[in-house]
Amino acid sequence: FAEGIGRVQFFLSIIDYIALCTALGIPLYAVREIARVRDDTVLRSKTTTEILLLHALLTLAGYGVVLLLAFTIAKIEVDVPLFLLLSATLFFNAIGVAWFYQAIEDFKYITIRTLIVRVVSLVALFVFVKNRNDLFYYAAILVIANVGSNVFNFFRLRKYILFIPWKELNLWKHLKPALRIFILNLMISIYVNLDSIMLGFLKDEQAVGFYTAATRVTKAVIGIVSSLGMVLLPRFSNMISNRQLKDFRALADKAVSFIICLCLPMATGIVFMSTPIIHLFCGPDFDPSIFTLQLIAPTILFIGISGILGMQILYPQGKEKLVIIATGTGAVINFTLNYLLIPQYFQYGAAFSTSIAELSVLVTIILIGKRFLPIRFISRQNLQYVLGTLLITFFLFLINHVRLNDYLKVLIGIPASIILYSLYLYSRKDIFALQIKNILVSKLKLHI
Repeated sequence: FAEGIGRVQFFLSIIDYIALCTALGIPLYAVREIARVRDDTVLRSKTTTEILLLHALLTLAGYGVVLLLAFTIAKIEVDVPLFLLLSATLFFNAIGVAWFYQAIEDFKYITIRTLIVRVVSLVALFVFVKNRNDLFYYAAILVIANVGSNVFNFFRLRKYILFIPWKELNLWKHLKPALRIFILNLMISIYVNLDSIMLGFLKDEQAVGFYTAATRVTKAVIGIVSSLGMVLLPRFSNMISNRQLKDFRALADKAVSFIICLCLPMATGIVFMSTPIIHLFCGPDFDPSIFTLQLIAPTILFIGISGILGMQILYPQGKEKLVIIATGTGAVINFTLNYLLIPQYFQYGAAFSTSIAELSVLVTIILIGKRFLPIRFISRQNLQYVLGTLLITFFLFLINHVRLNDYLKVLIGIPASIILYSLYLYSRKDIFALQIKNILVSKLKLHI
């Protein structure tokens, strides 16, 4: 089954590149532009319609590429129906307008919608996918889980925008600024998807399957952390437009500390819990994914911090060129290391390459963008997160040396680590721990 998952991931990586080209930087660009005009109904409607139609036209061109690849590339011709099914991602992305709901900060809807679709998809995965013959079901569920909720976005859009006559629209004015974001996204995607593609060409689909099993764990965690960026980008863009620079600096510094607070213990916990996690969710046949997961776990911290610094702090200030330089550095390093390491070390080489590439992006952003980053990386608050992480490191080390099955290690290790870390931060009067405690107390009072 690892070979089948590897094939799906290989095809999906190609589709992701096509999706990247058809989106042309629109999602990120649209969040910033709509956040600036969200209080003006006419301008909001006009901007949204223009960007939506531009994305639709680009998607049509993307499907031309899909058909061309489906019948000319030998590795895709092996399973054209599977490739075409995965290409539905392009359609759902075009109509999804997720960027609109981020810009108007309708996060309650985004959260509920995503949660429902993900839960239904998870149930469907257990019901319909039982063996290697169910690969088509697996691919369909994967598409629905990732972008199926975009259908609801499209129909709900009528609640927020007015009809704008065609003659008043100017689609092409958005092309050039979106293109700059596309260059940035292209750089990022190189070391996000290139690993799977290079593994597929330089090794085999089984290696892709082992690598995918490990990266799905880290991507799930990174997805949770990235949700903070969804909240901050429109807020930061609005602050910059209104010249609220003092509030911007304070929130930026707080956001980075929050990312360190979350990501440092998460990355450490995954390193120590990699064996039971892989066995529990993938099975004993995926043992090669264990060390792969340990090698790639640090990217949770690197991506978390660099994402906040680059896309949520520098980008609203109009410093996307600095982010492009940093991501370009990471892309070159990732490609070079992949080419050198994958032939000999397979999925381990790909994982190591990704971690080094993400670290290089973070270091480069800090070095070239320090003038525009109002951040205190070395502070008493951040030191507490390091000490708290060392505490749970010792605890998980002990758990790994106790004779427990994988289920018990996960059921005991993860919740106990969270409680231990939270209690430590609360005892040190950490600002985030105190805020969470106040929220929980207020919620309990409402229900009493």
